[in-house]
Amino acid sequence: MSVRNSTFLLAGILLAGFTGCASVKDTAQYYVSYTTKIYPAKLKDAPIPILGKKPTERFSVIGRLAFESPHGWKFMRRSMEYNARMNGADAVLLKDESARTETYVQDVPPRMDWVPVSTWVSTCNRNGKNESGYYVTNYVPVFRPGYTQVSQVNWIAIDAEMLVFKK
Repeated sequence: MSVRNSTFLLAGILLAGFTGCASVKDTAQYYVSYTTKIYPAKLKDAPIPILGKKPTERFSVIGRLAFESPHGWKFMRRSMEYNARMNGADAVLLKDESARTETYVQDVPPRMDWVPVSTWVSTCNRNGKNESGYYVTNYVPVFRPGYTQVSQVNWIAIDAEMLVFKK
């Protein structure tokens, strides 16, 4: 199955809002169980191997985790491990992965700003001596030209199966 399907499109749109505070717990919504059997969750620090090919041991596939995120490989790995632990999987089989870069162009229009300029005004007494003064603030218009800003976002998509080894 290709990682470029509607599941990833929806996941990418939903995860686009997680720009700063994305949590691996948020990725639990993309886990689909393949069985009605409930496996007990693993301990928080239980090691979960992420495999690139089918293991030689006998196993059952208990679910699938498929989504896309702009948060990098470390986040993707942690999310696979988290979902495997929460669903009682012994390992993760990474069936497909891909990466793409999206370029965004933003046009910032020109604008006028008003910059404060303060001037000291001296006051004189009757004899013509400077005794005190005060500041006068005027606002001067300043033209800010527009510009085009280009940014890139790297998206990573995964398609993984959660495995339980048969004993």
